Amino acid sequence: MGFTSFKKTIKKDPFMADSIWKTYKLNSEKDLHINIGDLHVWIRKKDEEIWVAHQYSGELNEEEPEGLEWSRWAPKSIEEIRIAPVFQDLPVIINSEYPLKVTKGSSIQIFSRIPVWLQISLANSKYVLTEIPSIKLSRTWFGSPQEGELCYWLSTKARRSLAGVENKPNVINCPIWISNETNEDLDFEKFCFRVERLSVFGVKEELWADETKIEYNGEEQHSDVTMTGKLPSTIGKGELMSKPRNPVSKSFATRTFKMFFDDAHISAR
Repeated sequence: MGFTSFKKTIKKDPFMADSIWKTYKLNSEKDLHINIGDLHVWIRKKDEEIWVAHQYSGELNEEEPEGLEWSRWAPKSIEEIRIAPVFQDLPVIINSEYPLKVTKGSSIQIFSRIPVWLQISLANSKYVLTEIPSIKLSRTWFGSPQEGELCYWLSTKARRSLAGVENKPNVINCPIWISNETNEDLDFEKFCFRVERLSVFGVKEELWADETKIEYNGEEQHSDVTMTGKLPSTIGKGELMSKPRNPVSKSFATRTFKMFFDDAHISAR
């Protein structure tokens, strides 16, 4: 009778296999270097402190340039750190790939790709040391001089499909449904996307947000917005990487499609 050897295989999430989004044990003899997109981050353990510095590719002259500006933390104990993908702390303005009319009573699905922020925290206590944008951001004003809110302006577009779009590790794919509940066409060119209410999931080698549903009720009316907390069924379940900064348990009404103040860019970060 033949003998067959069986080896137990531990199933690993394919997203986590080669991902930077995980915990790290700091080594006082060698800096931890994280590179995602144009962002380079160095994390150092020194004299019972954690040091963090960063630069972008356009500023980088050498592998670890001299004169980095370090930020320092003195935690109760040096433990493992966690690197996690998070959304911005303010809404972002999304542009349509092309001007688009959404006819009355119709619904469309679009996809936006938002550059990720890198969050560095203590793994055990979950204390957040810092958050660093993977690209530099500008700020803009959404609304009128009398009524509005501060947002980030991103050179990202809303697309009807992600087919043929290159996967990038520093962007989050955001599925969005827009329904026109009015008796007039919606001239869709840009809208305010409240990403601080979204989760981030890892799906294979990509980052995804939970699905957003927006019901347009007119330019002078608030839109009904729902963050579902779930990925589209066609995407799969995924792995939760970070929770929303400002979670909502149900839909909320807010200005979404509106004219912009002319002096759009008011500062840069």
